[in-house]
Amino acid sequence: MDVPTPFRSRASRLGAIFAVAALGVIVAAPASASARVKLGIFNSGGPSNVKSESAFADLVGGRPEIVMWYHDFGDTLLTSEERSALAETGQAPMVTWEPHKQSLSQIAAGSYDSYLRDSAGIAKEWGGELMVRFAHEMNGTWYPWSRSSSYVAAWRHIVSVFREAGADNVRWVWAPNVDGDGSKPFAQYFPGDEWVDYVGLDGYNWGGAQWASLESVFSASYDKITQLSSKPVMITETASSEAGGDKAAWIRTGFIKTIPQRFPRVVGVVWFNKVQEDNWPVTSSQEALDAYRDVVSCSTYGGAEPCEAGETEAISSTEEAPVSIRAIRVTRRVAPALQPSPAASQPASEERKAARQRARRRRARLRGTMSYRLSRRAKKVRIKIQRRRGRGFVKRAVVVRRAHSGRNRVALSRLLHNRKLGKGKYRVTVVASSGRGSRSRPRRAHFRVTS
Repeated sequence: MDVPTPFRSRASRLGAIFAVAALGVIVAAPASASARVKLGIFNSGGPSNVKSESAFADLVGGRPEIVMWYHDFGDTLLTSEERSALAETGQAPMVTWEPHKQSLSQIAAGSYDSYLRDSAGIAKEWGGELMVRFAHEMNGTWYPWSRSSSYVAAWRHIVSVFREAGADNVRWVWAPNVDGDGSKPFAQYFPGDEWVDYVGLDGYNWGGAQWASLESVFSASYDKITQLSSKPVMITETASSEAGGDKAAWIRTGFIKTIPQRFPRVVGVVWFNKVQEDNWPVTSSQEALDAYRDVVSCSTYGGAEPCEAGETEAISSTEEAPVSIRAIRVTRRVAPALQPSPAASQPASEERKAARQRARRRRARLRGTMSYRLSRRAKKVRIKIQRRRGRGFVKRAVVVRRAHSGRNRVALSRLLHNRKLGKGKYRVTVVASSGRGSRSRPRRAHFRVTS
């Protein structure tokens, strides 16, 4: 990670994951604009922390397909706990292998061949696809292996040992830092197409005075790396700050519009979901979380919903001021069933019967409310309520309401006409229209029926 301040160690990143979707193998072929892009994530805890990973999957609406974490070169490449967790989740693992204490020249000379053969044996025994990202961001200045003249020789030697050991399931990911201003060239560190399976890029929006769109962060480096190599491209680390701009818009525009349209060879994107140097996680705000949920549900990334960011931006670029929904919230609590004690004035059986009837009525009326704020040009609001099913959503209700500018508040029970909702997870999507053809981008919120 290229930090705009003096070097900060990331040794604490050892063991990481963070979960965004059960997955299979990434095909090593150039992507097209219509190809599916795989989401990945890094989060503290390691792939063996299945409970944390599952909680994140529930939060964003899907399990990451790629799980990335960090190991020191010299440690076990893939532990038994990590292998068990990966077998359970079905995710594609990416190990970032960091030689903090080893000399690249000694690695190239064979001083660590015994360790490399053991690591190759572990990978071969694992059998599934294992992406290995060795000595990443080598073109920077913040790691012990930065700008080493032995980098290419060390890389080729490691790959040769693995190939000789028959670990053909390992996919080698070469990942420099972005070089937007030409101060961090990476071509001289490229081992060659015959020695890599993917080429990657690490890049961040640092916010504040350095605020930059995802396109600005990666554009120049993407053009350079696609000329350097014919291999498929991965964004192996990225995230955005909240300071200085709209992080939610950065996520939606970057993932739903920029990546498929501007970077068609990108086949995977890994989000750095940890507070480190900045508040990178997708949970840094409700708006950022809702935006990432839109990405997870977008069909480009394997979701069940159409990808709407590019369409709504085009619609909003009319002469008329755009229609917008500035915020949306849904309370997430459902009234519990009544459990009254029998009244002394009537038989217990009658009281139980009455209690059951009251409980049914109360369960049918969600005690949650929905609120949203509209721009003054909004004339109609379309509210869609969907229930979670597997990795997608199924429609439960669509309500079209007359719009009122400013803050609107409505009870969920009123929206649903007191219809009973079964236990489960739900999503609300709101789109406003002006009556003259322009629409807002969709805003989404989630709630859960628990009883």
